[in-house]
Amino acid sequence: MPKIPETGKIEPMVTTDTRSRGRMIVTGVGLAVFVLAYGWFLVTGTTEIRSSADPGAPGESLWAALLPALAVMALTRLIPSATAPSPPLTGLPRPRLRRETWLLVAAAVVFALLVAGRARGDWYPLLKVLLLLAFPLVMFRLSRGGGLRARAIPRPVVWLAPLPAVAAWFVLTEIGPFDPPVTQALPDAVTLAITSLVTLLTASVLEEIFYRGWLQTRLEVLYGRWPAITFAALLFAVMHAGRVDLTDPVPGLASIVAVQGVFGLMTGYLWARYRNIWIPILIHVVTNLVYVDLLLDGI
Repeated sequence: MPKIPETGKIEPMVTTDTRSRGRMIVTGVGLAVFVLAYGWFLVTGTTEIRSSADPGAPGESLWAALLPALAVMALTRLIPSATAPSPPLTGLPRPRLRRETWLLVAAAVVFALLVAGRARGDWYPLLKVLLLLAFPLVMFRLSRGGGLRARAIPRPVVWLAPLPAVAAWFVLTEIGPFDPPVTQALPDAVTLAITSLVTLLTASVLEEIFYRGWLQTRLEVLYGRWPAITFAALLFAVMHAGRVDLTDPVPGLASIVAVQGVFGLMTGYLWARYRNIWIPILIHVVTNLVYVDLLLDGI
């Protein structure tokens, strides 16, 4: 029977089967974007992807972008955690969740539009802090009003279960055959230390908190795990739109989906499975921190 609210208007009832079909469609469309990105590379005969925006940084093969992430996700699927907490924010009113979710999506889209096709400068980390940190914090406070304070990122209780996946990722990407050499010119020691610290805080930490902890968590509660992981990963990919040549956008878009998008799928699944935000942050730190590559190359 349809629902009849107090206003007297009849609203159609959304069944579980309808929700499931909707989630499958959204997930399928999102994953199709990844298939199209890799398909474009295969059709055009492109075998190397630029994974870094740093001048002189080496490219990496299609397999280097894909296989480590798939290995991590497979191990994450195989190793459950009996102590993992239930999804956060499930007790919040859905109107509040929707409002906060779509304001976060708007912030992510605006950021991508502002950086599209532009080389990074000193403005880049400031813009990121403004749109991905300051705006959400103010928005959360205003959205809460006199209601309960929401905690999207719970205190971690799972530590051992993710370690095999993290170890496999580290061996494959930092030690094994998929480890690219450091070929880009590095600045002086002081500049390198400052830029590395800024990158650690505004990329490795802030990006995981925003895209996984805040955005994906809310999307999971509203729409389900895989639609949330896929959508958040694609938004994370387009955050790197500064690498896209607006006069010929297809290669750049395919590249950020194939590299950053797949990375987002991997860290998003780790977050959804274990609810330990420090695990994706750790992987993100090691990925971005050039000191790790320099140390391992020197061993």
